[in-house]
Amino acid sequence: MKSRILLIGAALAAVSGGFANAASNNPPPAGAILDLNGTPITNVQQLYTVNFAAALSNTAITFAFRQDPSFSSFSGASVVDLTTSSGNLLINGDFSGGTYTNNGNASTPNGWTYANIYGAIDGGEIDSGCGVSGSHCWYDGAVQAYDAISQSIATTIGDTYRISFNFSGGGCDDAACLYSDLSTNGDTTDTGGNGIDMLVYAQAGLPAAGGVPEPATWAMFLLGFGAIGWTLRSRRNQSAATA
Repeated sequence: MKSRILLIGAALAAVSGGFANAASNNPPPAGAILDLNGTPITNVQQLYTVNFAAALSNTAITFAFRQDPSFSSFSGASVVDLTTSSGNLLINGDFSGGTYTNNGNASTPNGWTYANIYGAIDGGEIDSGCGVSGSHCWYDGAVQAYDAISQSIATTIGDTYRISFNFSGGGCDDAACLYSDLSTNGDTTDTGGNGIDMLVYAQAGLPAAGGVPEPATWAMFLLGFGAIGWTLRSRRNQSAATA
C-alpha cells in the first residue's frame, strides 16, 4: 500500500467541511470512449488505442485516472488523423517538455491542463524514467475518485482520429486483478480501496463532474493549497515503478 501525506495544514482545514468527504468511492465522469474497467491490470507499460469520429472543430482529449492503493504510469500519448494523414496533434505527448502550475498542481505538463474537479484525494505529477523505454510519464495516484489531464486540439468534423498511449495500472501482483472504476473491497474512503482505472474522453471540454464540492469550499481549498504548495507525499521506492 502506498504511503503518502494527502493534505496538510491550511489545505486540510479548508476542505474538512466538504472536499475531503467528497472522495468516497466516486464513480468516473460519464461519456468515456475508452474505459479499462473490467480488463486485466498490467504492471508493465502496455499500448492502448481508441478511435473516434470528430463531431467538433475543437475537441478536448482528456485522460482520467484513479489508483487507490498505489500509482499508475501513463506515457507516449498521441492523437493522429487517420482520414487526413497527420503527425501527433498533441503538444508534449511524451511529457518531456517541462511543467507549470495549473489548477493547484505545480507538476502539470506544459501544453496540458490539470483537473481535479471529481473529488480525488491527491493526484498526479510528471516523473522521469517511468514511461515506456524509460521516458517521462504522468505518474498518478488519485484516491477514491478521479483526476485528469486534458488538451484541446483542432479537429476536422467527420475525420477519424486515433488516440494512442502506453499505460501501466500497477498496484496488483495477482494476474487475475482487473481494472475497476469503483472500490469493491469495502474500503471507500482511503488508500485501502482497490479502485484502479483509466478512461479516455474526446468531447467539448472536460467531462462533467458529479457530486463535487460547493464553489465556496473549492475556492477555500485552492487558497489553502496554494499556500503550502503541491501535495507532499512519501512515495514508494521509485525503482518499483514500472518502466
